[in-house]
Amino acid sequence: MSARTDRTRWPRRFDFAGFETRDAAGEADLVYAYEGGPTFRETIAFNAPLPAKGSPLRPGFEAALDALALVSGVSYYKAFLPPVIGYRGVDPDEGQRRFFEELYIDGLGEYGVRNKVAIDGHVNFDIAHAGPARPAAASAPLPRRSAVLIGGGKDSLVSTEVLRAAHEPLTLFAVNPKKPILDCAAASGLPFIRVERRLDEQLFALNEQGALNGHVPITAIVSFIALASAFVHGFDAVILSNERSANQGNLTRDGRDINHQFSKTAALERALSDYVARYIDPKLAYFSLLRPLSEAHIAQLMARTSLYDGAFTSCNRAFQLRPKEEPKRWCRDCPKCRFTFLMLATAMERPRIEAIFGGNMLEDDSQLHGFEELMGLSGHKPWECVGELAESGAALLKLAERPEWREAKIVQTLAPRVSALMGDPAPVWRDLLTPSPEHALPKRYEEMLHGFL
Repeated sequence: MSARTDRTRWPRRFDFAGFETRDAAGEADLVYAYEGGPTFRETIAFNAPLPAKGSPLRPGFEAALDALALVSGVSYYKAFLPPVIGYRGVDPDEGQRRFFEELYIDGLGEYGVRNKVAIDGHVNFDIAHAGPARPAAASAPLPRRSAVLIGGGKDSLVSTEVLRAAHEPLTLFAVNPKKPILDCAAASGLPFIRVERRLDEQLFALNEQGALNGHVPITAIVSFIALASAFVHGFDAVILSNERSANQGNLTRDGRDINHQFSKTAALERALSDYVARYIDPKLAYFSLLRPLSEAHIAQLMARTSLYDGAFTSCNRAFQLRPKEEPKRWCRDCPKCRFTFLMLATAMERPRIEAIFGGNMLEDDSQLHGFEELMGLSGHKPWECVGELAESGAALLKLAERPEWREAKIVQTLAPRVSALMGDPAPVWRDLLTPSPEHALPKRYEEMLHGFL
């Protein structure tokens, strides 16, 4: 009987068993265990020796590893959603309990909807024996350098160019980089740090047997890997490139906003930044440089440079963990491809964008339903990192005004329907190209961004 159907055999307890380090090898193992088995061991390879015990860098590094162990555990916890969570290392305090419980509940929102389980009723980070309050985090001697988390897409490349233009000391950073990321890093000509996250093979076996599976808050996991890496590789700012559009959820379920991009939202960014200041290092910055901007605005900035035209992609199929065959850079048949094509079409000449994608998605009738979902004309906002519904609609109407795009099949078909809902797109477009004051950028980075704009 499969793990999914025989729920009477599911474990009732999940333990966070702490971490173990191999300092000279530059590796840390994160350990987890289900009651009655199995035990999981995930490895983070930092590709450099770890801070020595007794070093002023060690406390911050271990505090970041503590947090990473808790957040990365979601990949294993989700297999069976046991009602009891235990700790074999140091118990989290009340502030940590609250942070990680909320991160699990909201970060597993999409997973809960798709698996038809109520996450609120399962996740419980209760502390049986809460210890004394943690001492305030101390500052480590980190050098001034910004680490830009790159994922191979347009957003992080815009952040890279913003910092380059401001002559900010920076390095690119990625976890388990695939070819598009490596190509973008090479095209940039900038220093590049790569870290490997090796999931326990037993997890894949459980998934094949029918254990619960689905979307996890991966951006939060990568963020804590980067924060721990700050003490290994030497940087004082971890910079993401999440835009304001990430705040819009996909649907509402039982009064809770369900957002595929929860770990990219402004709310999580602020909570995580506060966590870093309180528990890891008060001078280690964590924020999204592009938070004031819409996806539409970022597309205009991406169009300024052709440096990455043959390297970048926003198609998630290019980053599959275990692809059966070498993935294409752009599949041209997913929400990310549709949305990215639509945004870049408002900023680039038609021959250029067709060369990037290898075709014209707005002439492909088979993509019609997918474009309808992007604009709220059917279904709900796709389970993907795509922009706001109004953003997609306004972009399509902008294209309908341009001779090179107005005859495209998708534009011709959808423009009248979008116009009936939206009316004049001009006010929406102006708002999309106006930076929002709602962000958490440190002052000097805010000045860098506005200087670039």
